[in-house]
Amino acid sequence: MCKLNLSLQKRVLTGLKLNFITGIAILLAFFRKSPAPGQLPVNLKIFKASAVNSKQVKVFWTTEYEKDNGYFDIERSADGVNFSIVGRVPGINNNGHLTDYTFFDNQSMSGISFYRLKQVDIDGKFSFSPIERVRNAETGHSADIYPNPASGASFNINLLKNIPGTIDVLVYDHVGRLKLQQQFGNNNTITVNHHLSAGIYTVKITGKELSSTRQLVIQ
Repeated sequence: MCKLNLSLQKRVLTGLKLNFITGIAILLAFFRKSPAPGQLPVNLKIFKASAVNSKQVKVFWTTEYEKDNGYFDIERSADGVNFSIVGRVPGINNNGHLTDYTFFDNQSMSGISFYRLKQVDIDGKFSFSPIERVRNAETGHSADIYPNPASGASFNINLLKNIPGTIDVLVYDHVGRLKLQQQFGNNNTITVNHHLSAGIYTVKITGKELSSTRQLVIQ
């Protein structure tokens, strides 16, 4: 009788161990597929935007988790502040797997532009991705200004091609008076420190194999 009881106890303990292990496995599988406390409905792993040619920008992103994802709005801006929607892509909601998305902006802006994603849940809640800056080839110009409109104490000039030697920057007011003149060494991005009052200005950028005139708004 004692031996029988010991055998029964061993079987009971073995069954309990198996049930415990099975329960742990189920819980682990559940938590691998479910969001951790505080996890966003969509985890964005990659977001990139790059010029394909002078008329097209490719926007690419990857999610590593989605739940109740309604859609993505692709937004574009000329100044990195004021954005407008250029496309919409529905969410796939492929939970627990990496999901790649691609959108082509076939009417992209010349010069410098900015892109971001607005991810919208099915309940209307939304969040924004980091902002991607894109430099697109521009017909008739070799430089661009950003932000524009500008405020504060500076604005930037982005050279769309390599220019040897020095770069001269001249800023004229709306009646043609020279308000600022600075010279810079060759650099893809130039920061111009200014003390300009609010208004519309003409910026002339010159150098070897470079002559570009752009309009600048100071707020």
